[in-house]
Amino acid sequence: MGFLKKFFGGGESTVEGLRKAVSQKRYADARVIAEQLIEKPQNESDATEVEELRIVSLDGLAQLNLNEALGLQRCGNFEGASDHLMLAKEQACSPDLCEEIEQALAAEPQIPEIDSSGEGQSGSCATCISKPKLSAANEDLVPDDGDIQLELILTSYPEELQQRYLGRKAPFSAAFLLSHAGDDEHALPLWQQVAEEDRDDLYWFELGSLMGRNGNLEDARSFLENALEKNPELSLAMEALVSVFAASGDLNLAEDRLQLALKQGISPSFCYSQLTSLSVHRKEFSLAAEYARKGVAAGNGDAQFILLAASVLEHVGALAETESVLTQLPAAGCKGGTNLPLAEFWLRQKRELANILDTFNAACRDYPDEPRWQLRVAQTYIARNWTKDGVKLLRKVVDDPRLEAELAEEAQTLLAEHQG
Repeated sequence: MGFLKKFFGGGESTVEGLRKAVSQKRYADARVIAEQLIEKPQNESDATEVEELRIVSLDGLAQLNLNEALGLQRCGNFEGASDHLMLAKEQACSPDLCEEIEQALAAEPQIPEIDSSGEGQSGSCATCISKPKLSAANEDLVPDDGDIQLELILTSYPEELQQRYLGRKAPFSAAFLLSHAGDDEHALPLWQQVAEEDRDDLYWFELGSLMGRNGNLEDARSFLENALEKNPELSLAMEALVSVFAASGDLNLAEDRLQLALKQGISPSFCYSQLTSLSVHRKEFSLAAEYARKGVAAGNGDAQFILLAASVLEHVGALAETESVLTQLPAAGCKGGTNLPLAEFWLRQKRELANILDTFNAACRDYPDEPRWQLRVAQTYIARNWTKDGVKLLRKVVDDPRLEAELAEEAQTLLAEHQG
């Protein structure tokens, strides 16, 4: 169900999603995706890539913590630096980076032991005088690479909320970073330390999401309801609450909540997208199609929703509407052209075959490790009655271990039809 899938175990949990997160330097998200993928069956090639990208994400997080620690050391805040260095040490995988972290740890001043006899002590204890104090002026100069990490995470949040998160201070910001690094165990105590006056809609949304991830659905529901009570238009909390209802098997409650929001005029495009998903889950496809139409009419241009709406409309036979919806997706390639979902729709309809062949060939060049597009080229050849070339390519792609099971079945069925 869109954005909040990542809070409840879904979202971009694909190798492509992992590649995207790493390329965008969203290392916290990448780490979570990689750990989710490791738990799923993978072919050897994907498993190797997932592990490599997991290491990249961990090293990226470690580098961020190391950079912040070095900045804190320069300003004399050795206690704060130590916390970041220990976290970096846990994350780092690359030998060179591990060595840098060890060198930074070695630069930390040693706290002298307290003389239990009391000799040599003045009015201040040894531990108090061993640590330089930061002036208020110096504190403002501390380079905060945590802000960089925060900004990277927030690229996946709606733009209208990003500035609100960027303005937060510890312990909210620290808890937020830990949560998105997948460390809910250490994040929870920090969330609980947030002052009462700072417990706004975003606080209850994040805490409710944490509870949902950890299976505490009763608290998740309560906290997310708190978020919506403070801000009825916080669609993230609404989506998370719908996910909690769905996880609890309470689809009727989820629908009631969305219908109430519609009556209140709150985010119709969002509500219709969620109602579409619920109806598909119930296999009520005619109703899902009606909600999909209303979501499109309300201006929902989210790519995930567009693909869902198109799938539902095609399922009920509304082919002209399906095509119209798919044209809303961005064109393929830097030079423009037919987008790939529309090209696949036309292939199923055996239309625009010359056009889509160019699109699929371009996809083969752009994504050489994705056999899906080689299969689509083979299917297009056969649809154009270039059977010999199509079958030849089918034989090459049908046993590719990178091909998804559903696509492999397509290839096997088509090859069987044209053998001999």
